[in-house]
Amino acid sequence: MQTRQRVLVNAITRWMATLTQGVLGVLLVRFLLGQLGQEGYGLTALMATVVSFAMVADLGLGGALARHLAAQLATGDQARFDELASTALAFYLTVGSALGLLCAMFAHPIARALNVPTALMPAGVFLVRWYAAPAILLSFVSPVYLGIVTSANRFDLANWIAIGTSILRTVSLFAILGLTTAGLYGWAAGTLFAQGLTLALTAWAAYRVRPGVQVRLRYARPSALATLFATGTYLFALQLTNLLSVNADPLILTTFLGPSAVALYTPAVTLTAAVRPLVNTLADQLHPLTTSYYERGNRQNLQVVLVRGTKYTFLLGVGACVMLGVFAEPIMRLWLESSLGTQYLVTAQVLVFWAAIDLLSYASGSQWAVLLGMNRLRFLVLTQLPFAVLNVITSAALVRFTGLGVLGVVIPTLVIGAIRRPIIIVHAARLCDIPARDYVRQAYLRPTVVLALLTSAALGVRAFARPESVGALAIWGVALGVLFAVLCWWIGFDRADRDTLRSLFSFGVRRRDHTP
Repeated sequence: MQTRQRVLVNAITRWMATLTQGVLGVLLVRFLLGQLGQEGYGLTALMATVVSFAMVADLGLGGALARHLAAQLATGDQARFDELASTALAFYLTVGSALGLLCAMFAHPIARALNVPTALMPAGVFLVRWYAAPAILLSFVSPVYLGIVTSANRFDLANWIAIGTSILRTVSLFAILGLTTAGLYGWAAGTLFAQGLTLALTAWAAYRVRPGVQVRLRYARPSALATLFATGTYLFALQLTNLLSVNADPLILTTFLGPSAVALYTPAVTLTAAVRPLVNTLADQLHPLTTSYYERGNRQNLQVVLVRGTKYTFLLGVGACVMLGVFAEPIMRLWLESSLGTQYLVTAQVLVFWAAIDLLSYASGSQWAVLLGMNRLRFLVLTQLPFAVLNVITSAALVRFTGLGVLGVVIPTLVIGAIRRPIIIVHAARLCDIPARDYVRQAYLRPTVVLALLTSAALGVRAFARPESVGALAIWGVALGVLFAVLCWWIGFDRADRDTLRSLFSFGVRRRDHTP
């Protein structure tokens, strides 16, 4: 299959996976709030935060592994491929087991540090010991096999696995919590079951993609670990700053306001997180291609990936962020008013801010894929780390010393994102030998016009049509979706973009008709 067609198949399956996970996520949030209560649901979000912070000890090897495996595929060095994968497995088993053991041993102090209410303390200790500990180990092993799959640009297999396990997780949670009184303990069992199944299926996919791969502990090599750390150090710094910028928010909120504040914050983050993979479908699958182009010295293709990847991702982000930002209040009212009462308004405000934050993130487009493929991450780290520290300090101060409440953790993220984005745009253009002005004109001008027009239309609908029911919201959502598609085709895309999409569609028609 040619590169364009592989990208199309990966994108379609990614969209299917994202839509599936998004719909199931929306259903689960309301169901879990009803079954576990506001504080119980906030506790599940804190467990996810514990696992996320434990993954800091990954030290960036997950992203480095995928990048270097793709490089070995480009050069055809199977022995080095096996050494890299085996070394990563040895590292992950060691670190994941150690962290899981620490969680089990210090479950009670960890639960106290999370400010778990006294009534929920037994459940909190149990979850740290019997959910977070094994979840950490599973999370550490999965990147090895996922890296093998994605290095071959077979994101479609990973997407099918995500679809299947998401459905099974949702069904199991509805069954366990709906038919029993297991509560938080049932949530832990159902979630761990799905995570273990994901690991097993990903390992199967890895051996299907690379039948000759040998992932064995005896193939682990110090030289391979050094290679991974050379890139992983920068990825680790970026991962750490992401935790500081975003994943620290629940910890700040529970420290000063308690788990109930996390329950107000989490639904908005869950909704935007469900949409994010849909928008980033193209950007997330480009690093094997950019690595191959860089290793082979194909600078022109790197430039094309940077410009077009940025344009397409930003365009998709415009549609998603306008819909979520403008209609945040009715979305949250229809979704959560029965569970949160009038406090849904706080969640709606958080959603508005996160829509703006994500729009700035989508403006990065394919910059990350290009920089990773070129193994040029130093500047990214040096500019992000101080901003991340400033974000945490400012967020904690706003929550602690002002009346902003939950909004105190999102305002600094938005401001810092707006400051930093132009810096990275100029840097990425320079590395690819594109004048920054040309990059902005080719990648951002048309999407910005679409943003202005679509936002105006959405605000008009919100002000005059006032959709207040699920049906009305769905009808106007479809209408604005059609308008967005028209704006993208005639304004967002240029002639070359339209010709590319026509050729991809023609390929699909030929495949169905079996035309040579």
